Amino acid sequence: MAKEHIPSEELLAGKFSEDSSTTKHIAVCILFHLTYFLIPAAILCGPFIVMFFLPEYRMVAALVAVSYWTYVFVDKSYKNLGAPWKYMENHFLIEYILSWLPIRILRTQKLDKDKLYIFACHPHGTLAFNRAAVGFCTKSLWDVAFPGITFRVLTATAPFFVPFIRELWLWSYCIDASKTTAVKAMRQLKASIFVYPGGELEQIETVYQKHIVMLSMRKGFVKLAIEEGAELVPVYAFGETDLYYHSRFLLDLRKYIVKKFHVAIPLLRGQFGLMPYRVPVTMVFGKPIQLIHTSTPTQQDIDSAHAAYCAALRELFDEHKVKLGYKDAVLEIR
Repeated sequence: MAKEHIPSEELLAGKFSEDSSTTKHIAVCILFHLTYFLIPAAILCGPFIVMFFLPEYRMVAALVAVSYWTYVFVDKSYKNLGAPWKYMENHFLIEYILSWLPIRILRTQKLDKDKLYIFACHPHGTLAFNRAAVGFCTKSLWDVAFPGITFRVLTATAPFFVPFIRELWLWSYCIDASKTTAVKAMRQLKASIFVYPGGELEQIETVYQKHIVMLSMRKGFVKLAIEEGAELVPVYAFGETDLYYHSRFLLDLRKYIVKKFHVAIPLLRGQFGLMPYRVPVTMVFGKPIQLIHTSTPTQQDIDSAHAAYCAALRELFDEHKVKLGYKDAVLEIR
């Protein structure tokens, strides 16, 4: 990846950490594994371990487990408007991690806070790490780039049943990626929507340092924009596919699981375990695409808008790839 160059007319939000010390590498590595593995595993398996090895605390452990999982299955925040928590979204530990890569937002045009937008992001990547720029560190990222714009992030259902991950996602503006939930947020909150059209399939099809997006047959977000009177904003996350190496072991089986159960099982290798390689992830937000507004769009309306969107995404990619150090990169739309 060549040295990047950001034109002065474009706004770049996000902090770059100059600290490349061993101490910070170790600290970030520990935080990653705590967040994505150790804490969820402790919540999931902890009560059973206690019941097995400390039988005198069996009832307490059982009560904790039953209480937590009752809460998980009863609480429907993810199917409503989410549960954003300002304290957590701007917590210093999260900023510490995001400044290390860093994760940044490159805005090419100011947006009207009184309009509705559907931000469609590509590529999904193995862990959709770029999503952290939308919902976390809002004071230095989203609020700087798009002040006054309320939003929600559409997320697959599965993470809302993973201990601790579900809480992090709910606290950072995530809601269920169903049309019903998206419409509810857009109408009740007047919230713009952030979505990954490629979904779980694009997630497990990620190839290291390749720019592959599953978009040719993904038109639901376009239809939603037409029906709700929203403008479409193409978003490309440069650097997302540089964070991990991806295994294609049992890929056909994993694709079947995605198709049947809507659950992605990525097999990855980072710099150390789940810790990604230190590569800047820059989310480039393109210019909004104005569409017709009708509650009953025809297939021709949808196809025409989808074609315009694909062309705009490719233009956005080609326009910024050299500036961000990806001179020879080619966008492949499948």
